[in-house]
Formats: sequence, structure tokens, C-alpha cells
Amino acid sequence: MDIEHITNREAKEVLAKLITQKVQDNQTIGFGWGSTAYLAAIEIGKKVQSEKLNIIGIPTTKEMEELCKSYGIKIGNLLENELDWAFDGADEVDEKNNMIKGMGRAMFKEKLNIVSSPLTYILVDNTKLVKELGKAHPVPVEVFPTAVKYVSNELMKIGATETIYRGMTENNNAILDAKFDNIGMDLEKKIKSIPGVIESGLFLGYNVVTITN
Repeated sequence: MDIEHITNREAKEVLAKLITQKVQDNQTIGFGWGSTAYLAAIEIGKKVQSEKLNIIGIPTTKEMEELCKSYGIKIGNLLENELDWAFDGADEVDEKNNMIKGMGRAMFKEKLNIVSSPLTYILVDNTKLVKELGKAHPVPVEVFPTAVKYVSNELMKIGATETIYRGMTENNNAILDAKFDNIGMDLEKKIKSIPGVIESGLFLGYNVVTITN
């Protein structure tokens, strides 16, 4: 990630420094993805080095994994480690902490970290706060590659106004960006019930705490 081109970087760096206050020795922490999470990982890495902390990180992308390793953070996984807490960013967050995530293509592993963690801190600058989800971003949907056409048609049946293929994830699955005019609390389950869908970027009703500035 090119730090020099991160938008609203100053505000995000403030949030990155705030999350380091949660870090304690011998913790296992879930590392999300996105520009704010990347800056937070750098600050956590600096603390690990300066205080000689023993931290296990469970990253959601290969790039985050490499960043953790560069600061001496050990890499774990959800099969062998239990999270103490996790942190992540978001593309949109409403007043009830419902979110759209996945514009960085990592929503599957991000959701795994969130559901596996007793608590996840969502770091967002005020540009990510919205009154209603889906007005600024589509809903990313991770799809088994040969199911793209079928899933696209099914998404239209449940209310999508358009679907656009965006590329592939690190898991070698396709991403469809689905635009919805209205996002109800049942939409996440409707999307997940479509055969061929691996995961969606809708995060509705999860145990998260939003930290903003």
C-alpha cells in the first residue's frame, strides 16, 4: 500500500495511534485491511518493537501479513489461536454500527476475524459515517468463479439494480459489486443463501465498536 497516497491520512493516523492503547503483551490480535487498518498496523508494529512485546497477529491479507512480519509480529491462524480482539476499517458505517466492507477485496477473512473475536474495533474517519448504507458504495460479493453469471442474476432478483465484476480476491474467487437502493436487515442472509456466494461485504448486527474522530 502506498502510504503517501492515502486519503485523509492525518485523521486516519490519529485513529491508528488510538488503537495502540489496546495492545498488551501476549495478546492475539486480528488485523483487518484497508488504509486505516494499515496505518494502525504500523503503529502497533512500532509499539511491539519499542516495548519488546510478544504479539500474535491474524491478518486478513497477504500484504498485511508481510507488514506484521516486518515488525516482528508472529503470524497465527484461527485454527490454532483464539483472538483477544481485532481491529478493522470500513467503507461505510451507519449509526447502529452496520457496515459495508470489502472494497479492498478482503471481506471473507475480515468477517471470519470479526465473528471469531469477542470484540472488534472499527476505525473510521468521519467520511465513512453514513445515515443509510449503500448510497456511496455497492455491496461487494465474493463468488465462486464459475457461479458469477448465476449469482449476478440472483442478486438482481433480490433487489440489486446492477452488478459489476471487479476482479479476483486473494482466495481466487470473483468479486461482484452489487448496487442496492435499499438495504434491509435481512439482505445479508439473502445474499449468503445464493448458491455460489462465498461471502458478502454486508456486516449487519455484529459485535463491533466504532472508533472515529
